[in-house]
Amino acid sequence: MKTDKFRSLLIIVGTLAVLLVLLLGPDGNRTEDERITVLSPDSVFEIPASPEPTYAGMVVKNTSFFDLMLACSLSPQEIKDIERKAKDVYDFRRIYPGQEYELYTGSGGGLERLTFVISDENYIEVTKNGGEIAAERKSYPFEIVHRTASGIITHSLFVSLQEQKLPLEIGAKLGDIFAWDIDFFTDLHKNDYFRLIYEEKTRDDGLAKIGNIIAAEFNTRGESHYALLFENEAGMPDYFDGEGKSLRKQLLKAPLSYTRISSSFSRRRYHPVLHHYSPHLGIDYAAPAGTPVMTTGDGTVMTATRNKANGKYVKIRHNNNYISYYLHLSRFGKGIKSGNKVKQGQVIGYVGSTGYATGPHLDYRVKKNGRFVNPRSLKLPPAKPVTEENMAAFTDLRERFIVALGGIPINDRRTQHYVTSDEPSSDGEGDEADEASHTSSSR
Repeated sequence: MKTDKFRSLLIIVGTLAVLLVLLLGPDGNRTEDERITVLSPDSVFEIPASPEPTYAGMVVKNTSFFDLMLACSLSPQEIKDIERKAKDVYDFRRIYPGQEYELYTGSGGGLERLTFVISDENYIEVTKNGGEIAAERKSYPFEIVHRTASGIITHSLFVSLQEQKLPLEIGAKLGDIFAWDIDFFTDLHKNDYFRLIYEEKTRDDGLAKIGNIIAAEFNTRGESHYALLFENEAGMPDYFDGEGKSLRKQLLKAPLSYTRISSSFSRRRYHPVLHHYSPHLGIDYAAPAGTPVMTTGDGTVMTATRNKANGKYVKIRHNNNYISYYLHLSRFGKGIKSGNKVKQGQVIGYVGSTGYATGPHLDYRVKKNGRFVNPRSLKLPPAKPVTEENMAAFTDLRERFIVALGGIPINDRRTQHYVTSDEPSSDGEGDEADEASHTSSSR
């Protein structure tokens, strides 16, 4: 028995010695070409590729989710089960053209996994395990880096962004952030400037997006307005000024993106349709037909109807003190009807010229304590400021970001100067231009 064990040990040692000679040569001086190449495990055993989807494509016009999945060989009952199980995370009845999908089916057909894109950042994943269907909303992973930007207003914010080759999406975000304090169509002047720090998000497939603006300075007529991203009292990200006051207020400064103010608030104005003098208790915003109109504050729809003078209009109660009106709409927003709740910034209708109107525009009115007031002169209190317990952390963040913003060079070498209050705004139209164009777009 011992002899057999000794013999086996000799065989093993001999085999190892032969392999060593083959690898290194008798004197270890074999050339590179003569050496035996030892292959890595990955080159010997092929890694299986990810399975291809059974069906993949993009939603086209006039296609329902039911018809789409039916064309992918799912049964009507299975499609209904998917819609029912997913309704809490996504309503598949509201798919729209351009959405991409991938469907994986089992060997005998039927759902195994479905991915359905709902935005650049999110998708819905539907799976079936043991006969049970589950749906989950998922986010694509993004790499986030911080970028800086700046510019001087020459004609408008968007022109300045184009001059600096910056994404126009930044302008929309700045408009949302400062919407309660700055009207980007009437409050900007030549040589105003902005500086900001923002997130650039890149998906693993190379898609780049603008994330949050985390700090911004907008200087108009020599006065700097700051916006700093910080947690509000509910623990959600929100924007605050340099003193820790919320930038959100009860009502937005304007309910839409517009071309110009074609008629201002007045107790005595010549009516372009009725041809007599009467009060004009709102602001007329000239804008192309179909421009979305947003509610300027949270509230409840009191009326969404039509009459001879106002055309299609919406009336919203915001609290015990304020009611807003939106007149001459071409149509109402989705779900806008009496009794429904609306959130600030929600689309409640679209610009039109219904009722007593000579052209497409929005007549926006605000009633305070039962009396119509000039919407542009309202001084509204902000939402809750930074809480006392968070003020130290906010102060530290404020100091760091304001220093960082101040260090961003303004991307314009001209000497800055500021227009005086009697100079026209950057669109080149003063009061005379507005008054001259009044009858073409106002009530």
